[in-house]
Amino acid sequence: MDGQAQFQFQQTDMALVSGEEVERLIAGLKTTPSWTDQADTAAVSQWIVRGWAHLGAHRDRLDLGLAQPDSPVGAPNRLATVWARLTRDLVSAGPTKYQDALRPAIAHIVKLLWFTSAVARLDHPHFKALNQSSLQALSNLNTLNPRAIEHTWPLLMDCDARQSILPRLLYTRNNRVLLPVGVLVLNCVHGDRGRIDSLTDTPLGRDVMRMLLERLDALLDDQTEMVFEVIVKLVREIVALEPATEGPKLYHSQATPSQVLSPGQLAVLKVLDSLALPPSSAFLLAEFARLAPRLDSAWQGFVLLIHLLVSRIEIFIAAAPSSGHKDALEEDAMDDPHVEEVVRTSIRILKEVSDQRSQLMSSHDPSRATSSRPEPEGEDKKRSINQILSGLVKLITHLIELKNSAAASAGHPDSRGAAFIQDLVRTMDGFPVILSFTKFDVDFPYLREHAIVLLKYLLKNNPDNQAVIRDLEPLNAVPTPTTRTVELQPGRAESESGSPLDKHGVVDSSGSLGGYVSLATSHTSRDQRRSFEGNPNKPCYDNCDGK
Repeated sequence: MDGQAQFQFQQTDMALVSGEEVERLIAGLKTTPSWTDQADTAAVSQWIVRGWAHLGAHRDRLDLGLAQPDSPVGAPNRLATVWARLTRDLVSAGPTKYQDALRPAIAHIVKLLWFTSAVARLDHPHFKALNQSSLQALSNLNTLNPRAIEHTWPLLMDCDARQSILPRLLYTRNNRVLLPVGVLVLNCVHGDRGRIDSLTDTPLGRDVMRMLLERLDALLDDQTEMVFEVIVKLVREIVALEPATEGPKLYHSQATPSQVLSPGQLAVLKVLDSLALPPSSAFLLAEFARLAPRLDSAWQGFVLLIHLLVSRIEIFIAAAPSSGHKDALEEDAMDDPHVEEVVRTSIRILKEVSDQRSQLMSSHDPSRATSSRPEPEGEDKKRSINQILSGLVKLITHLIELKNSAAASAGHPDSRGAAFIQDLVRTMDGFPVILSFTKFDVDFPYLREHAIVLLKYLLKNNPDNQAVIRDLEPLNAVPTPTTRTVELQPGRAESESGSPLDKHGVVDSSGSLGGYVSLATSHTSRDQRRSFEGNPNKPCYDNCDGK
């Protein structure tokens, strides 16, 4: 093996090298990995770099059979593919020896990828394996190698958008090609603010992120794809620089004039919703106000903003008793005017969407149904209504808890706490619609439970609200609280740790609670809320071996 390898490495006429000989070298890496330690690193590297230069100089030969996709792959394509595999596997087997030695090959690989990423070639059967292996080799050369990245990044990003290989490659429909593209970008930007900023501050970077985020959104139904995890890690890498600001920066970079909420922005919100630390409340409140009037085209983003606001509020509530977090809270806490505006908007939307709910239920009355099969459009509408109503009810509950917690922490006996929220719901005539949610509906299984919890918070220590609700005839024939409590079957209480939903039960007219109800803490639909599982601390894939 050693003699054969040495003979090959001394070959200067690359036209005489056959794909079969290179295949044997690749096989030798697995059967006799020690030969890389015995071989002359400089000789091997120079030989491989010469091979890449030869392939680039004769790239037109790769088009043999281009017009006949069903024909066998030609010898030039087979040689180029195994050359890329050899480069990939050598770097993977001995990164400390070959990453720097093979750095001169980077420019040749990028140049060849420019040729092979043309529309006619990108997903052509003769070029799929070549593009995949070449990208894997390029990614491995840049794994945790700052010197290689300094050489590669300008070739990818510090150029006119029409000269970059990234947008061309991102048009691929093949996830096996898309994966090493994502890994390459992730490897290059890891821990570097300048390169991360170029993804949000430059037209080329924004285009690259737009294409990646749109693919992420398309992959939500198949999160087993590794490329899904890679794109999520890339977004997390960007946000990790400064969670309060970088997430909003990436989000705003994906805005388009023709869309209320672009697919890229929606994908960013979905990743932000999976992180432990949500963005700043200023960003969340501004987007909440912007999307609220456009629920017809942006309801999914609006629901995600509600989730993020609730998460942010829970952080405020948990940190309020701690003096160590006081400054941070004062800088970002939601003041009363902002909270009042959120509550006003929430009550208005609750009324509007509740009317839509009534119309939807009326139009799908089983007694008038002509088919036993539910209509997909009706199911989608029902899901959106459920998530909006449940989310807003939960948001108002958390806002009340936030203000009560802040008042208790401040220690001012004359502090009004959440009384202004309780009064606002009453003056906006919000009680009838909230009471209507306490009627159980199998199509809205969690709304009743969240509404009961909110009623408890609205009635607590508020005689005016208690007086109103005693005389109120609830909508939809819900039993009047003056005569009986809202009856629920006892069950096990479930809530998120630290949430105001830890204490709940049956509401009567005095605002007291009896018994417990089972409260689900996560009820958004499968296509709306994602966990984005994975190891966020792993910076990159250091071995793109194609398996």
